[in-house]
Amino acid sequence: MNVRNSSQAKDRFNLLLKNSERLFGRFPSDACAAGFRELKDAVRDPWMVESLNLDPYWPKWNSPWWYFTLCLEMGCTSGVDHAGAPAHLSIELPTDLLEHFAARVNEHYLQSFPIKEEELPAGADPMRHILCFCAMGTAVQILEHNAIASDERIPWLRPWFERYQMADGGYNCDEAAYLNDQPRSSIVSTVPMLEALMKLSQRGLSARESAILDNGISYLLKRSLFKSICKNAPIDPNFSRLTFPRFYEYDVLRGLSLVCNWAVRFKKTLPFSAIEEVLDLCCSKIRDDGQLYIERQFYADKKTPMCKNGEWTRGHDVSVFTLLSQAGALETPSPALTIALMNVLKNLSELDERGSIEF
Repeated sequence: MNVRNSSQAKDRFNLLLKNSERLFGRFPSDACAAGFRELKDAVRDPWMVESLNLDPYWPKWNSPWWYFTLCLEMGCTSGVDHAGAPAHLSIELPTDLLEHFAARVNEHYLQSFPIKEEELPAGADPMRHILCFCAMGTAVQILEHNAIASDERIPWLRPWFERYQMADGGYNCDEAAYLNDQPRSSIVSTVPMLEALMKLSQRGLSARESAILDNGISYLLKRSLFKSICKNAPIDPNFSRLTFPRFYEYDVLRGLSLVCNWAVRFKKTLPFSAIEEVLDLCCSKIRDDGQLYIERQFYADKKTPMCKNGEWTRGHDVSVFTLLSQAGALETPSPALTIALMNVLKNLSELDERGSIEF
């Protein structure tokens, strides 16, 4: 970038930060209070253990996996403050329940990701016994987030980061992608894996794991967080519309948060050209009340496998628990999204102060 363009980019960056000062993060306790009360009771109900014993994952969305993931995303579990939840809206997830969750993941799933049909053991159900990368990354985050060492409880998982990373730096839950002449990753599959590595980095990464994480971040930056390299167009138009909770879904703020957290934690330099369009887009979504709003609701109108009379069948309507419907209501202000953008801007200001943004 020449000096003039570099100066223009820096001016643009400063303007975005200035115009975003109206961001105001708050936690709307009235909107979610009933859901919190219900969830606090649910995590101590014997039904949680019974559900995990039946299957650690299914059905969507009314099973412990999704309760735990929503707590993770909302920042409402003990010791977590990234979403600004006040004390009376925090939830203490019982340690014995989380330990049982880890044990069920460890014993329930295949310890490898079958790429060819012949790699699937006899009697294994592809729907229920294969752990995809989105699920793996989420399980690691749930446990690490709650001070449970995932690699001690599920020792076969951590090697997956290296074993299944594609040459382009990402991952893909579609096993057929690994058989292509030029395997291509999926942003949706990749981001939970990189977020999991970020969680693990709080306890320390090996040199190889650090390189894996860097390669994954490079994969995102080369694509400006949401674009196809060959088409220079959005991979999915929905990526530009903010959603919450995300579970496995991707939006541009999720990617932006990840790369900014990575750059700050590991003292890396961010190329402004790789994040400018997404940063501009996210800042343009700040409403007059200083909030970011939920623009799409990906989890609605889905189908799920379900066990009835001891038999698992597909095609059942999903059920949505109260806190999910309250925290994910369309066109409502989202404290988690709002404060995520506030943290992005805070991180970018820190990077700028130490000269770690390349204009």
